[in-house]
Amino acid sequence: MLKVQRIIGNIFDDPAIAKEFESNTHNENYKTIHVLRHDLEKTRLKQKASDGTAIGINIEYDKKMTHGDVLYGDDVKVLIRQVPEPTITVRFAGLEPKSLILLGHIIGNLHRPVSLGNDSISIPIHSEAEIDMFRSAFRDLADKIELVQEEKIFQPHKSMDVHGH
Repeated sequence: MLKVQRIIGNIFDDPAIAKEFESNTHNENYKTIHVLRHDLEKTRLKQKASDGTAIGINIEYDKKMTHGDVLYGDDVKVLIRQVPEPTITVRFAGLEPKSLILLGHIIGNLHRPVSLGNDSISIPIHSEAEIDMFRSAFRDLADKIELVQEEKIFQPHKSMDVHGH
């Protein structure tokens, strides 16, 4: 098993690291693993790389992995790719302040992490059955918002250290 211990950068923040991974896709010292969002919060993790290589991750306890991070150890660099997950996005362009406050209150009562866009909020969902729950929760705003179900890489807003119930 190859072991990695250090986050050395992120391909979305550092063009040099991104280019390095692009040009070494067939190099055995460059691996890619696909990780669930919940597992990104762990500091110890065992994963299989895309090529089947076993990878052991053991990073500092105060660090958190994110989509696009590159880890290093045992003369190998490992790219973290977050697995897309089901989400519901609430689009609210042009919503008046009173309705925005109501929307925030409803979403806050769900105790879920959120990802903020310019005119939208995305929330991870656990099952298809939750779609009806969201429609019911937002019934008073139904004519003012758009609900979009999609599979995407969900990254909670950085200032929100929350947990789901």
